[in-house]
Amino acid sequence: MAEQARAEENKTRSLRSLGRLTPYVMRYRALVAGALMSLALAAITSLALPLAVRRMIDHGFTQSDGRFINSYFAMLMVMAIVLAAASALRYYFVITIGERIVADLRRDVFSHVTRLSPSFFDVNQSGEIVSRLTADTTQIKSAVGATASVALRNFILCIGAMGMMIVTSPKLSSLVIGAIPLIVFPLVAFGRSVRKRSRAAQDTLADASAFANETIAATRTVQAFNGEDAAATRYGTAVESAYEAARAAIRSRALLTGIAITLIFGSVVAVLWV
Repeated sequence: MAEQARAEENKTRSLRSLGRLTPYVMRYRALVAGALMSLALAAITSLALPLAVRRMIDHGFTQSDGRFINSYFAMLMVMAIVLAAASALRYYFVITIGERIVADLRRDVFSHVTRLSPSFFDVNQSGEIVSRLTADTTQIKSAVGATASVALRNFILCIGAMGMMIVTSPKLSSLVIGAIPLIVFPLVAFGRSVRKRSRAAQDTLADASAFANETIAATRTVQAFNGEDAAATRYGTAVESAYEAARAAIRSRALLTGIAITLIFGSVVAVLWV
């Protein structure tokens, strides 16, 4: 019970931290509106393509008039162009928003750090602060940009696909919807493990970067006391720890990918078999 409560607290804290980015996002409403419009257009076009192909196969090849088939292929080409344009615009808007937010965030954090009391810098290493300004904000850019875009696109596709499935075959749709909890719950559990290991990898990398920055800044002092070998050994240990942490995160993510593919395609095969 205690571990579950701690996990729920960490999840709430993560969502609250992401919510702090809302003021930064709302500064660029035009970019957000463009991203949402292009995202919705790309999702709708992706959902319409299978319907057009099905209609062409069901009715097009039985028609004696070749103009029917020609018009359908022309329509499919137009839909492909629309999908390509919408996807390109979605990428442009989303990545631009991510870059803009990270630039603002870095500027605000740096401005805040320069106003902190000297006692703060006595406790915290300057190298770690610089690492947070660079590496951590890059992670935020990934979350705000590509990851959020893909998640929102998949959510829209999921809702639209479920509606189309229910209209096409309620019986098979009930099987698919019933299998969703069996797929989602294991993925959520493994996702928490991946997030925990990724955070540990980021922290160890920040420690290694902080030590490197401090050592390079004090190179004269290190050389004066013949501490080159000791510094190299300590940095090598820090880098190795960062590698092991990153390797653990990669191992968890690889396992999550394998389980996700197995569950998803297994459910598709089961529905096709039924």
